[in-house]
Amino acid sequence: MEIPTRDETARLADQLERSFRGGAWQGPALAELLDGLDAAAANRRPLAGGHTIHEIAGHVAFWLATTSRRIEAGAGSAEESAADWPQVDASEATWRTTLATLEAAHRRLHSLVAGLDDARLDDPVAGSDPTVRGLLLGILQHNAYHAGQMALLRPAAAEPPP
Repeated sequence: MEIPTRDETARLADQLERSFRGGAWQGPALAELLDGLDAAAANRRPLAGGHTIHEIAGHVAFWLATTSRRIEAGAGSAEESAADWPQVDASEATWRTTLATLEAAHRRLHSLVAGLDDARLDDPVAGSDPTVRGLLLGILQHNAYHAGQMALLRPAAAEPPP
């Protein structure tokens, strides 16, 4: 009987936590960048035609949840592009809901990955990188990319335009 191993999945779960909560190599993590940000700042659009921090947070939540669904469903998972960039309103209540949704999506994925056996990493999933490993490496890159966007937007978003 083969004993399941979790060395690689434990490393991936740790990296997910770092990219979300802190201790990430690239700089501030998502939660660090969102901490203390109010709806007015999160919905400010300092770059014409660019996304707001609120829109980016909703987008990241969508992909964290989609990653969980794809791992759970395997290769038969369907693409869910309708909510990829969800429409948001500028209210404080909607901003708080987006933050709660983001937190829940991260917790679900982190828990799922922490419970996986390493043997599952080569299982097929839907999407551009057809394995669980590829999907998880991709979501880590996605988190880092959007954390970088938020890090650039946050100083401009925190101050109302003149």
